[in-house]
Amino acid sequence: MSNLLASYFTNSGNDITNIGNTTDIAGRSFFDIISDCKDFNEKATENATSSNLENLEIWPYPQIVEYLNSPFKFAITEPLIDPIKILVNKHFGAVEANKRVLPNADSVLSDANGLQILIKCGCFRSVINLTYKILSILSNDQLYTSFSLQIWFIRISILLKMKFFKEAEIELKQFENFERPNFFHQAKNSNQLVSFVPFGLRVLNAELAHYMGNSNESLSNLYKLLSIVKKILHDLSEDDQTARRVWNERRNKILFSISNILISRKNYSKAIEIMNLIAESDYSDKNAIWSSIGKLYSTFGDTVTASNSFKKAKTFSNKALPSNNCRNLLNLSFLKMIAHQYKEAYEYLQEADQLAPYNPTILNNMAFCLFYSGNLIEAIKLVESRIQSNPTKYLNESLLFNLCTLYELESSKALQKKLKLLLWLNIYAGDGFNETCLQLQ
Repeated sequence: MSNLLASYFTNSGNDITNIGNTTDIAGRSFFDIISDCKDFNEKATENATSSNLENLEIWPYPQIVEYLNSPFKFAITEPLIDPIKILVNKHFGAVEANKRVLPNADSVLSDANGLQILIKCGCFRSVINLTYKILSILSNDQLYTSFSLQIWFIRISILLKMKFFKEAEIELKQFENFERPNFFHQAKNSNQLVSFVPFGLRVLNAELAHYMGNSNESLSNLYKLLSIVKKILHDLSEDDQTARRVWNERRNKILFSISNILISRKNYSKAIEIMNLIAESDYSDKNAIWSSIGKLYSTFGDTVTASNSFKKAKTFSNKALPSNNCRNLLNLSFLKMIAHQYKEAYEYLQEADQLAPYNPTILNNMAFCLFYSGNLIEAIKLVESRIQSNPTKYLNESLLFNLCTLYELESSKALQKKLKLLLWLNIYAGDGFNETCLQLQ
């Protein structure tokens, strides 16, 4: 089932020039970070044997012997409503609001194909509704299975993406850190007990405290996971390259999560130390990791080391990959923006825009450079023209938030222009779109 969803748990090629809330230090989107259970690693496991796959489910058996036997608990049971439709109805009336037609939990099948449709359309509130619909009707013998845990993985992921942190905490708490026999089964080819809990769900569970304001607890949780993963790697046979590759990827995912929390706490030196561990490992995209290290150095003013890190990133570039060439141009533009050389930064971004068209991050930074060069009107026109040319690609929450901020600076007609954007969202945005980016309240 999860393989059907894997293509939608990706970043669509977006890179970063600033460390923000939507991407991590490697420029990966939220869904890149969570899609790390064996089911999402098709390329790594497609040639694996059954015994290889069992090595991807290794996990220490819990000391607690009691089984969980309670029905699932849900913090959200009532259907979540579409905020865009509510806003359109408020400002334009029911006729315009009724033009908004989206798939929802009742219009798609209650299975993987239905979830796939909703995720593809950005209907994340409907995903929450549908996962409840699927999970709430499971019989007792279906509660703790690989299938149900995959659905929970998707549900918790979306809850966090939509910032339903308290609700995610309530729902995850019932699983008691997955340290119960319910989450284990006997391997097919041995007597070994292995776990069917998606690894990404364990990572989300470890990270949750950070979203609730307790980053120390999250760091402690993540280091516990890291210790277990290191032991698994130590015990794995050197001949089992498939399993070793996947567990090394999981180790790096944990290190990325630790780094992101450290960055949020402005502990940049420790974050760089962790990132260097990734750079020195067999992590495949060294161009990305050294670019991220360079951005961090520039964050606290060490532009010399930042520049050297960017140069190192370039040495790991594959010239045949537009994404690498684009990232190198973004690195150069980043240095120019730090130096307030916005004209030069804009020129680098124009080159990057040719290599990675429809990238809202590049467009956002182009508008940033125009604005700080004193060209407010040109910045607005640039973003507006791109949205009109391809709304499905450019209706991005961060981009719209910044555009609405520019509207406020430009004229007293900001409200009318924001409402025009709302009509675009009425047609093209899913129900998971964050309507607050329009700053209408």
